[in-house]
Amino acid sequence: MQHSFDVVTYIPASPSHLQARGFDPVYELYKDIFDLKKLFAKVDADKPQAQKNRLERLQTPQTFYPLPALEQIQRNQSILILDDIYTTGRTLMHSHDMFLQAGFTNISTFSLSR
Repeated sequence: MQHSFDVVTYIPASPSHLQARGFDPVYELYKDIFDLKKLFAKVDADKPQAQKNRLERLQTPQTFYPLPALEQIQRNQSILILDDIYTTGRTLMHSHDMFLQAGFTNISTFSLSR
């Protein structure tokens, strides 16, 4: 089965993680494969996802917000959201919800590992 997407974006690192690491791991994983568009950003949470148990992850509130670049994308275009690891699905669900609230309906997600 083959798929094509109009726009490919990725789960961005939070500002504190970006500063601590010096790079965005999800962007780095996919940058040589896709023409990635940075369409949304993530606010710093109370603690990193990796330090949360399953229940804490599932209770994490929405941490994503759209960037101005999202306004340039036609709402009828297909969107692919990339992530590195799928644990509970909360991160991809929140990103998916943000795109739904922005008026998109053709939204797919992909992660390397589960």
